[in-house]
Amino acid sequence: MKSHFIVYSMIIFAIFIFVSCAGPRISMTPQQEADMLYAKATQLNDSESYDEAGISFEEYAKKYPESKRADNAKLQAGNVYFHQGNYDQAIAIYQEILEQYPESDSSDHAFLAIGDVYFTQQKFDEAINAYNKIIDKYPRYNVEIAIKANNRIIAVQDMQENIKILNEGKDGDRDDAQFDIADIYFATFMDYNKAKEEYKKLVDRFPKSELADDAIWKIAECYWNLASQQIPSLNFSAEHKAFVELNQIYDRFPQLKGIRQFKLEPHWPTNQPSEEYRLSYKIVRQLVNKYPGVQDKSIIDFIPQDYKNAFDNWQKILYNYSYTDKAIETPMRIAQAFIDLGNLYYNLGDKLFAGIFFKESLKVMPTPDGHLGMARYYGNIASVSSPAWAYRRAFAHITQAEKMTPPNSPLADKISWIKEWMNYKMRLEALESWQYKKTR
Repeated sequence: MKSHFIVYSMIIFAIFIFVSCAGPRISMTPQQEADMLYAKATQLNDSESYDEAGISFEEYAKKYPESKRADNAKLQAGNVYFHQGNYDQAIAIYQEILEQYPESDSSDHAFLAIGDVYFTQQKFDEAINAYNKIIDKYPRYNVEIAIKANNRIIAVQDMQENIKILNEGKDGDRDDAQFDIADIYFATFMDYNKAKEEYKKLVDRFPKSELADDAIWKIAECYWNLASQQIPSLNFSAEHKAFVELNQIYDRFPQLKGIRQFKLEPHWPTNQPSEEYRLSYKIVRQLVNKYPGVQDKSIIDFIPQDYKNAFDNWQKILYNYSYTDKAIETPMRIAQAFIDLGNLYYNLGDKLFAGIFFKESLKVMPTPDGHLGMARYYGNIASVSSPAWAYRRAFAHITQAEKMTPPNSPLADKISWIKEWMNYKMRLEALESWQYKKTR
């Protein structure tokens, strides 16, 4: 839902820029102007231009105080200042919401945010007082905001106790206290940057603790969650595009992986290679010579930094804590991470890049979801590649997914549906091809 709203805001903001720059100015209604300003503020916030975003949200609230979005605009402005560490300014904005919009949902969230600001400053008594204001308003705990407030009160009290253990407790209890502190930031406040710092303190101070591998796992999850909050750019570099194209060709002709920079000897599989193979050989040679070392790169080299950091930490568990339970779970987590990235890029429209992620997931650990991802990939490229070859691979992956899935399960139903859809797609394309040839 959030991604859809971001896309909508970007479209509105693009229209705003176009209208501002293109020829004679088109008059807009007050509502359109308000929508443009709010979309501009949202776009600035999403692009991490926080100073401009905070100013734009405040401008909206000041210019349109009666708007349905005015209270939320103020809340967003306060959140921007909170995110920047401007705590006094954030609390001032939240207090304005309480005074101007006392009955709105934003008022409840402002109380919660005030408590969070105090918690971040380790002003624990003030934080509990702010959360209690929500409890007083909803004494039966029958609304989500009251449940959050109550959970935060418990978390603050646990935080105080764990800090005391770190400072005064027994040596054997301190690693547990440090882990609990990090977990409070992670699970209750979802402050992944702060949680990451606290988990790292455990690894640095207590490297032999039984919780060290769990802390590294959580550090990876922090990086993963931070990366997931941003939509990755599809403005790929030329080397990135070359990497994707090479992997497409290697998938069809794996023997071409042997080509190295400036080595011109042919790699024909037979004495009479096909025209498709000759063309692929030529492209590989050009790309390898133009982008030295690209053929030896990993897909992890082409993803956002926080995702890379997540994979690096999972690898640390495998290398440094190979005897632990987390090391046993890590390959499955890495495989799932590749599937999640494959689905992300597939839904963003880059199906070729997505296919490489699905393939990597199967290398780490074969799963039904990994095979289904490859089936979708091959079903998609059948329209632009050799249909028979691509469909054979798609159905082979579907068959593998079937073998790994219990019958009469929801996933089995999904696989059955995908198989029917693939059959339908293949027959439809065959019919269209026959009709095209007949017309010609």
